[in-house]
Amino acid sequence: HFYIIMFRAGLGYTYNFNNHFSTTTTVFSSGVTNDASSAGGWTDKNPINYGFRSTLDTKFDLKNGVSISGITGIESQRQNAQIIGYNMVANPADANAYWIIGAMKSNQSTITGTTSVFTEWTLSLPYDLSVTAGIGLSNMSIQLDDKFYVAGNTNPTRFATKYNGLVSPHVAINKVFSKQFSVYASYSKGYKAPVSSYFFIPATGKLNTDLKPETGNQFEIGTKGSLLNDRLSYQLALFSATFSDKMTAIAVPLNGSTTTTAYTYVANGGKQVDKGIELLVKYTAYQSNTNFFKTIRPFANLAYSDFKYVALSFQTLNAARTAAVVTDYDGKAVAGVAPYTANIGVDITTKPGIYANLVYSYKDGMPISSDGLNSATSYSLLNTKFGFQRSLSAHCDLDVFFGINNITGVQYPYMVF
Repeated sequence: HFYIIMFRAGLGYTYNFNNHFSTTTTVFSSGVTNDASSAGGWTDKNPINYGFRSTLDTKFDLKNGVSISGITGIESQRQNAQIIGYNMVANPADANAYWIIGAMKSNQSTITGTTSVFTEWTLSLPYDLSVTAGIGLSNMSIQLDDKFYVAGNTNPTRFATKYNGLVSPHVAINKVFSKQFSVYASYSKGYKAPVSSYFFIPATGKLNTDLKPETGNQFEIGTKGSLLNDRLSYQLALFSATFSDKMTAIAVPLNGSTTTTAYTYVANGGKQVDKGIELLVKYTAYQSNTNFFKTIRPFANLAYSDFKYVALSFQTLNAARTAAVVTDYDGKAVAGVAPYTANIGVDITTKPGIYANLVYSYKDGMPISSDGLNSATSYSLLNTKFGFQRSLSAHCDLDVFFGINNITGVQYPYMVF
C-alpha cells in the first residue's frame, strides 16, 4: 500500500518595469508524510522541499518584423528527508492475517540541494520562422547521515558529495506555414544525478568517487495544427533520446579470506536508447455559448515506444558469494515500458459549470525485468470524473470534483521494480 499526506504552497510576484523588462519571483515549499509496504518491507518517508525561482523576462522589437525575447533566471531547491525502513514479519496473533512491522533495518536522513542558472532566447523572423536557444548550468549536492546504530561498526556515518558544472543546452526551430499548421525540430541535453544511496559503498564505508551523472541527449521533430475551422486539433512528435553512463551494478565476491566481505556497488556503464512516436487528436463535436452544453470534445492519443538497452550489463553475486554473475541486457527492451499505450475519451462542459470526463485507457504487455524473462500482460482501464467549476469573483475560483478510477475493477500491475 501507499499512504500519503501532502501539502504544497507557493507565492509569486510579477513586476513590469516597462514594455521590455519584467521580473517574476516565486517561493515555494511542499511536505509529505508517506508510508509504503511491499514484499521488500515497510518504509516511512518524511521529505520537506523548499526553494525559490526568480526570472527576468525581456522583449525587444527590431526592424523588418524581427523581434527577440528571452528569459534569464536562477532556481534553487533543497530537500530534507528522513527515511526509516523495517522488516515485515508474520502476525503472531493471526498467522493468516497481513504481516506486521518488524525490527528496524535502516534509518537515514538526507539533504539534497540543486541550484541552476539559465537563459533562453527566441528570435522571431519574418515568414513565421523562429529560433529558440538556451543553456543552463546546474550544481547538485547530496549529504547522507546513517542513523542506524550497529555495534562494532567502524564505517563512517556521514557521506557527502557534489556534482557541479552540469551544462544543459537546448535549441529548437519552429516554422508556421499558416495559422493552422506548423512544424518544429529540437535538441536538448540533460542530466540525472545519482541518488543518495548510490554515491557511497556501505561495505567499505567509502565514497563512490568515480560515479558520474547519467547524460541524456534528445532529438525531436514534430508538427501541430488546427483544422476544420479550429474544430480538429492535433500534435505529432517523433523523438530519439540516448542516455549514456547508465547506472549499473558491479559485484565484488569473496576472495577466499574470512576477513573479506562480498558486496556490490553502483557504477556507470552502458546506454539506453529511447525511440518513439506520440500522437494526440482532439475534435470539438459540439460547441455553444447559449445552450446547456457548452462543449463536447472527444479526444484520442497513441504512443509507440521502442526503448532498448545498449552495451549494458548487470552483476550479482552467486549463492556462495564467491563469484560474480554477469547478466547481459544488450538489445533487450527496457523494463516497465509498454510498446503501445492509447487513450480514448470525451470532455464535456456545461453553461452552469458542471463538467465531466470519461477515459478508456489501454496499455500493452511489457517486460517487468531487464532480462526480458518476466512480462506483464496488457490491460485496459475505464476512468471517469465529474465536477463543478465556477468563478466566484475576479480573484477567486471554485473547483469541486469527484472521480472514479478503474471502474470495471481490472487487476493490473501498479509497481514495476
